[in-house]
Amino acid sequence: MPSKLYIANETALLINGESGADYAWSMEGVTNTAGRVSAQIDLGAVSRAFLITWSCEVQAQATPTAGATLDLYKGGAPDGDATQIDGDTGNADAALTAEMEKNMQYFGSVVSENATASEKCVSSGSFVHYQRYLSLAAINNLGATINATDTNFRFDLQAKALEGQ
Repeated sequence: MPSKLYIANETALLINGESGADYAWSMEGVTNTAGRVSAQIDLGAVSRAFLITWSCEVQAQATPTAGATLDLYKGGAPDGDATQIDGDTGNADAALTAEMEKNMQYFGSVVSENATASEKCVSSGSFVHYQRYLSLAAINNLGATINATDTNFRFDLQAKALEGQ
C-alpha cells in the first residue's frame, strides 16, 4: 500500500489564438458581453488524470471596469461520443451563442484589478474533469473589448495525476 500520494504533472497545454498553441481559443477582440468557446480538447483515453489546474491571463484593449470579470466555463463530452457536448457548443473555436454556457459548468473568473487598458490580469485555479473531451468557454464582462493581439489572452491547462509511492 502506498505511504504517500504525489502529484505527477501531465503535459501542459497552451490554449489561445497564437500560432503553435496546442488548441485554438481566439478570445482576442471579443467585445464586452460576448463570449467564445475553444476547440474541443482531447484529454486522451483512460487512464487519465482528472484533476486539472488552469491559469488565465487577459488584457483589455480599452479601459475595463475595475472589478469586472472574464467568466470561465467548462463542458465535457463522454468518452464514447465527442459530439454530445455540454451546451451543444460544437468542437471548433467559435463564437458562443444564445445561452450555451448555461449548460456548462462555471469554474472561475479573471477580475480586472484596475481600470487600466492593457494591464495584465491573471487568475488561476483547479477543477475536476472526468470526461475525455473538454471544451472551454468565456464570457467577456470586463466592460471593454479584449485586446486584439492573440498573445494578450493566454490560457494554460495542466492535468495532475495522483501517484502512489
